[in-house]
Amino acid sequence: MKQNTKTILISIFLSAIIFSVGLFTINKIRGINTNGQTAQVGNIKEDGKIITPVSTPKTTIFFVGDMMLTRGVESSVVKNFGGDYSKLFINIPELGNADILFGNLEGDVSDVGNNVGSKYSFRMNPEVLPVLKNAGFDIVSFANNHVGDWNMSAFKDTLSGLNDAGILKTGAGINKADAENPTIIEKNGIKFGFLGFTDVGPDWLKAGADTPGILLASDPNLGEIIKNAKTKCDVLIVSFHFGEEYKLVHNTRQESLAHKAIDSGADMIIGTHPHVMEDIEEYNGKPIVYSLGNFIFDQYFSKDTMRGMLYEATFDGKNLVGTEKKIITLNRNYQPEGIFSLEEINKKDNKTETVVSSNCPKPKKEYEDMSLLNIGQNIGLPDATYIPKGLKELDTESSTRKSVCVTENAFNSFIQMVKEAERKGYHIKASSGFRDYSTQKVLYNNAVDSGKADATVSLAKPGYSEHQLGTTVDITSDSIGFASASGDFYKTAESTWLKKNAYLYGFIQSYPLGKEDITGYKSEPWHYRYVGIENAKKIKDSGQTITEFLE
Repeated sequence: MKQNTKTILISIFLSAIIFSVGLFTINKIRGINTNGQTAQVGNIKEDGKIITPVSTPKTTIFFVGDMMLTRGVESSVVKNFGGDYSKLFINIPELGNADILFGNLEGDVSDVGNNVGSKYSFRMNPEVLPVLKNAGFDIVSFANNHVGDWNMSAFKDTLSGLNDAGILKTGAGINKADAENPTIIEKNGIKFGFLGFTDVGPDWLKAGADTPGILLASDPNLGEIIKNAKTKCDVLIVSFHFGEEYKLVHNTRQESLAHKAIDSGADMIIGTHPHVMEDIEEYNGKPIVYSLGNFIFDQYFSKDTMRGMLYEATFDGKNLVGTEKKIITLNRNYQPEGIFSLEEINKKDNKTETVVSSNCPKPKKEYEDMSLLNIGQNIGLPDATYIPKGLKELDTESSTRKSVCVTENAFNSFIQMVKEAERKGYHIKASSGFRDYSTQKVLYNNAVDSGKADATVSLAKPGYSEHQLGTTVDITSDSIGFASASGDFYKTAESTWLKKNAYLYGFIQSYPLGKEDITGYKSEPWHYRYVGIENAKKIKDSGQTITEFLE
């Protein structure tokens, strides 16, 4: 009996030891610790060999939009950065964190060729290319409406320059076969292919069997080109230069092309051209970014054109595992200020809106729109207290002082006109904008009280002034020391330029010389009223005054 009991105790003891060893071994394999933390896979023995699980490295691609480093941008670089283009990128070193950085090169980069485009023709300094490379750019789309602005010689020179700088291109090539061949960038064992098209020309520059050129989205073989490209890579990213400028939502043409590209094998669609950010869609599980907006451009006339999207895509192998939309904003020097989250941008916008609107009066009631009222000596405002809604304050780059306010349409067009004038070497600013009834009354009474004989034809009565519409500015220039309402302005080169070009931005000189009997006021070469681009062109073509046109 004692022997049996002893045997049983020994058996229990040995079983406990075996169980403990087994449990320890299992836990060691599974990597479970005694603190109850999440289990992690450790080294596992298989057929006597130790196998260490390998985590797949992820690949991050950054996409930014239209970049045009000439015209106003070039002037700013010369004026503010001593000609050093690299200073444009000092606030966004994060671009270097991308495994692949992609952007749209909006124009030739060359010092050869002749201008065959419009007044909006772009040709950048060749010094730009090594700067882009140092900023981190791996590849650019060169299929857009400005790549032919300086003729074929500049186009081919740009292709050569990109190659010399070590920047890859897509959407263009030395012939059609070259352009149709996807540009492959291999990262972490995955082949990422890029293919680019333009839907806004120039059609004359389409690649031929033996001629350099670009890929057109109107190509009847679009689907086949994309299908063939997909066979050469693991992930195919197709870029389209398409859509309507300054539209915040994509159109049916963009949608049709994007969907067709995905149906043909594209894994992602990246859009450029509208100069503003548009919506993002998911189609058959694939993202479509309809427009990235501007990256670096000189379109200072609106908030939407002074910012653009940085679209970040993360791949685990060839699988898209994450995307994020970030925003890059530009300062007055067309220099990116930084890369911001959507939350940061919303906070910034709310703060800016408070500051911008603080110095402009707001209507206390609803008024009928008076922007095209034929106001003058004999026609006044129906309600003298009129204040237009949405007044915006011009900044000190475009006005001589604070609180120069105009309506939003006039604001946007005036900013654009100021920047175009600057590009041409003329420096103009607004010295006066909206005036309410009380301000106009003080000015008028002062003129009358001073004994000014022509007060009634040199200054409008309160309630009868174009300035009360919020669409009128008095313009001055640096050539006369930015003096306001100066009789010397008519002698300036800026005055001559405005008479020839202001209508292109919707502005017309209200009181031209020789028309005093029609307008009822003395000539004022500095006084311009915004009537809209279409109306301004009609007035310019007809030779009429605003008074005659609005009768």
